[in-house]
Amino acid sequence: MPSAGLAPPDREEWASLYTAFAILRKETDRALSPWRLTVPQASVLALLAEAGRPLPVSRLARLLLQESPSVTSLVDRMCDSGLVERDKDSRDRRIVLVKLTGKGRRMHDTLRATAAAFNDELFGVLSADERTTLKELLQKLAYRNIQRIR
Repeated sequence: MPSAGLAPPDREEWASLYTAFAILRKETDRALSPWRLTVPQASVLALLAEAGRPLPVSRLARLLLQESPSVTSLVDRMCDSGLVERDKDSRDRRIVLVKLTGKGRRMHDTLRATAAAFNDELFGVLSADERTTLKELLQKLAYRNIQRIR
């Protein structure tokens, strides 16, 4: 039920956000296709590279907003491709850690080197101030609503 004083949902707001998301997703899929990577696989590479250390599957699942079984399957495919490896946590052998391989690190570095041009191509229609504002607004929307899917 809507809160008192709030306007009803704006169809154009939803349509614009969905259209922008769909464009970004499809263009990202297209940009990753030469490397035969999916968006979730590229995200795992980026998360592991940024962390600078192995991460538990459960942590990757939380960061990707996915369920652990889905991420386990994703990691399986990435292990088969030689991009990541599994390891046991030395303190708790029940915890499966995922770490980048040399091939995974090189793949991440290659993707990162091409990401700037890709971002400029997609977001180049916005000024630097508009890009900053967009980022701030999307972060606010995400942070205020993340509990809805957890």
